[in-house]
Amino acid sequence: MHLFRFIPTICAVFVVLLVLTACGGDESAASSGAPVSGVVPTVNVPSANRTVPPAAPNSLCENGGAVTAVEGEPLAARVNGQGIPLAQYERQAQQSEIALVQQGVDPASAEGKEALKGLRAQVLAQLIDDALVEQESQKQNINVSPNDINDRVQQVINDAGSREKFDQYLKNNQLTVQDLCQQIRANLFGEAMMARVSQNLPTRVEQVHVAHILFAKKEDADAAALQLNNGADFATLAKQVSQDEATRDNGGDIGWFPRDVMPPEFENAAFALQPGQVSGVVSTQLGLHIIKVLERDPQRALSPELIQNQRLAAFTAWLEGLRAKAQIEKLVQE
Repeated sequence: MHLFRFIPTICAVFVVLLVLTACGGDESAASSGAPVSGVVPTVNVPSANRTVPPAAPNSLCENGGAVTAVEGEPLAARVNGQGIPLAQYERQAQQSEIALVQQGVDPASAEGKEALKGLRAQVLAQLIDDALVEQESQKQNINVSPNDINDRVQQVINDAGSREKFDQYLKNNQLTVQDLCQQIRANLFGEAMMARVSQNLPTRVEQVHVAHILFAKKEDADAAALQLNNGADFATLAKQVSQDEATRDNGGDIGWFPRDVMPPEFENAAFALQPGQVSGVVSTQLGLHIIKVLERDPQRALSPELIQNQRLAAFTAWLEGLRAKAQIEKLVQE
């Protein structure tokens, strides 16, 4: 399963464009053509019921960043009858391949050929998802203003330091402003639909505060369980024998977590305990654990990170549902 376009991915050259803020006044980044690392800026979501004004006469984006298949032109795919131009697919695949090579992948190697093949499949899947999201957005009267798209492009140019630096970066990566317009359009529709899909998700849920001791060998776990049964202090024992370097020095304290975050075996054992209780030996894909619940809270606020993970999970499930019922015809060999 691939992630939606506005989520950072290692090969997404379009995501690189959106992090031009990281280069600021750095001329070397703009002139070298090397991908710029950073964090994708937050996209402001237009109002779901906003009236969409026409693009300004001096708009940087043609047709609000939309790509419409011309009758008779070759297509890469059809999504519910809507054509995805073959030229758009080939262009984005080529640009993504450039970004992959810049990250050190040798396209002539067996691994490189396999990576490029997978990348082309990912590009096509992403274009299909973009079409599905925009189609559903419009069904729900969610529109993106061409002016909002244009403003976002201008902001990226400003953050690059100058139009010259921005243009040089595009040239070095065989990109155009219209490519960025298309990316931002997809991002805005994706953010708007994520906000709609996740608007009723809870922000306070049942959580447990847990410590654990991690073991690689069953005999070690059994020996520790015997010591605990004989009155050994859990935190002290964790510091002495736990294989989890991240929590060992803190007495095995993992912190708070809700359901659907930890491996199911670990979660089931933890949520079956009351504060102060210790589990038996629990096996997960990570190893063997002994778990102690320190606290429980039936309505604890989720952290921002967990809220975002929850939103992404809801959006991913929603998008998978769209794919399942959509009429998707792929017309190129991936």
